[in-house]
Amino acid sequence: MKYAKIDDSNTITQYPYNLQKLWVDNPNISFPATALTDDTIRSTYNVVEVNEVVKPVKPGWWITEVTPIWDGAQWNQTWNTDVKLVAELNFEEYTKIEPVEKAGYKMIEGIPVLDGDEWKQTWTEVALTWRENRIIAYGLVEEQIEYITENGLEAWQDFVADIKVEYPDPADGTF
Repeated sequence: MKYAKIDDSNTITQYPYNLQKLWVDNPNISFPATALTDDTIRSTYNVVEVNEVVKPVKPGWWITEVTPIWDGAQWNQTWNTDVKLVAELNFEEYTKIEPVEKAGYKMIEGIPVLDGDEWKQTWTEVALTWRENRIIAYGLVEEQIEYITENGLEAWQDFVADIKVEYPDPADGTF
């Protein structure tokens, strides 16, 4: 159970409040270890019970306990939620989204964005370089060897020449 000290106008002056604080506030009084569970002692010394409220779970947000609130019937523990800055996020705090692949482009992970109350991963589309396009077009080494084996070296050389025409080296003036 949590406790708070209030003043005569029903305003919290200390929170959280515990037995040690009661002893410090009243050094000339001997309180039993169970003093705060006693309604009479709490009433005499302006100590109130605070109803504990489950701490919210909200990835990508700072959750901090603040001063309890009186709802007309009881004092309730209160939590404040503040959005984190992007730099404060942990990898686990944002929703992972698979990139949508597009021919001729690679996807680079971008900066997470806040969508409503949820952080989401973003992707940036970056055009492949002529070299990256050629590597993809050539295929794996095993595929290249298979092509040569099945079609011959001249066919492979024609295949490579076509790829070089499609993805020319900008530093090569022959295009």
